[in-house]
Amino acid sequence: MRDLPERELNPRLRRVDWRFLLPAPRPQRVLCRAGAALTEAVASIAGEVVAVGSGEKVDLVVAEDPDSFTLAELRDALRPRGACYTEWHPLLGGHRRVERTLRDAGFVDVTCYRPWPGSAVLPTYWIPLNAPGAAAYVRSRGWLGGGRVRRLVVEVRQRARGLIQGRRATRICAMARGPSDTVSGELDPAAWLREHWREWGLGPTPERLSTLLVTGGPRSVSKVVLLIFAEPSPIPLVAVKAPRVNEAAAGVRREGAALASLAARSGGSVSGVPRILVRHEIDGVPLLAETALVGRPLESLLAPRRLSPWSTKVTDWLAALAGGAVALPAVHWRDAIVEPTLSRFVEVFGGVVDRGLLREAETIVRAIGALPPVPEQRDLGPWNLLVTPAGELAVLDWESAEVDGLPTLDLLYYLAYASFNVDRAHDREARVASYRRSLDFSTLTGAVRRDCLARYLGALGIDPARLAPLRVLLWLIHAQSDVRHAAADAGGPPPADLLARSLFLALWAEEVRHVARE
Repeated sequence: MRDLPERELNPRLRRVDWRFLLPAPRPQRVLCRAGAALTEAVASIAGEVVAVGSGEKVDLVVAEDPDSFTLAELRDALRPRGACYTEWHPLLGGHRRVERTLRDAGFVDVTCYRPWPGSAVLPTYWIPLNAPGAAAYVRSRGWLGGGRVRRLVVEVRQRARGLIQGRRATRICAMARGPSDTVSGELDPAAWLREHWREWGLGPTPERLSTLLVTGGPRSVSKVVLLIFAEPSPIPLVAVKAPRVNEAAAGVRREGAALASLAARSGGSVSGVPRILVRHEIDGVPLLAETALVGRPLESLLAPRRLSPWSTKVTDWLAALAGGAVALPAVHWRDAIVEPTLSRFVEVFGGVVDRGLLREAETIVRAIGALPPVPEQRDLGPWNLLVTPAGELAVLDWESAEVDGLPTLDLLYYLAYASFNVDRAHDREARVASYRRSLDFSTLTGAVRRDCLARYLGALGIDPARLAPLRVLLWLIHAQSDVRHAAADAGGPPPADLLARSLFLALWAEEVRHVARE
């Protein structure tokens, strides 16, 4: 599967994101009575797709718009309490008709979901029907932009398109179990969460839990998140993270280890950081349950006049997170981070960068001094920062974290992307220009960068002269993510011209030139 270029792999895997609502996201034996696209997608995640009449019972049955004869065939092929996934495009009756049809065919524990947006090839949400809390949460996200009038207009258009296109725009997805003599229960991960609800300090076990499947993110390595609601409340209480591909599994495990380490160091929860509830694995797929963080994305609040106060708040949060660790000697950082990072960078980018600039960068980063270790989130863009209803900051996505990382790197990364946000710099050229402006203290973004860095270094007692190696090292580290994305896009080793277009490579070059002039 990983031999496929990202443009083919991503939509194929997202076609079966519903599998994370199953008891096991990697079914071993599947009977599929669906069209070519869905069958191909199922085959990419199943151990085996079998034909009708093979004799052996299966773990999962899949179908599109099945009639009563097909449903009977699926039911008879399914092992006791096995899972059933079906897609429907009813013109009349909606999900209630789907539920009734499946129950009449002998299936139990039926739950219907509506992918949203309905007209999107790759939906962002799988909304459980008859779950007002989960539905209200999606409405509150405001991902459409604009206010209620615009959302109403878009909804009307969606419904009109559904009437015109019929099947495609009115898809209802149903999860169910095969018949069994055992007592029925919930099909989705809410079942095993319910068992431990009280011991996690989440309050009384809710009478009813619902699961909202969130499948955003631009790439196949983007994780899947299941948000758990105590209906009818629109506030998620638990977030369960899972990797869509094997390459992302290490990140989920890494986040679990990082959150556990942070909690152990602080003797409990850390302000603005999710609290880990449980780490669970099913068939080699790690599932990480943690307390859900809620709030408005900081990137939606950043504006020129608000850049300074919000950035100061981020700076203070990072300084508080750093604690008061004793500085480690320069040789530690050179051996642990500088030399390995330089080696990887030269191996990949050595053929596409100016050799003189590379030598300059090597000299700068090898001059790193003694610095205290700090928790480093390593993806602290404004999209991963939330402003809670109480006005405090909360930080998502710790899958790239280094518990004993370098100071200032998270702040420098945040300041770069906050500048992009304020400058509305969306493409590579615009972002390089925005970054260049932020290196000029006479500009708005440059002044904010200067003040925040001085504030952070002062709080940690770090000599400002130690900053230059960190500024260059930041983009050496992050350039590796561009390599991974380029390799995924190419379906193999990335070509030189694609590497040369790396955003982080361009930011690295800007920083090296600027430091060299100082």
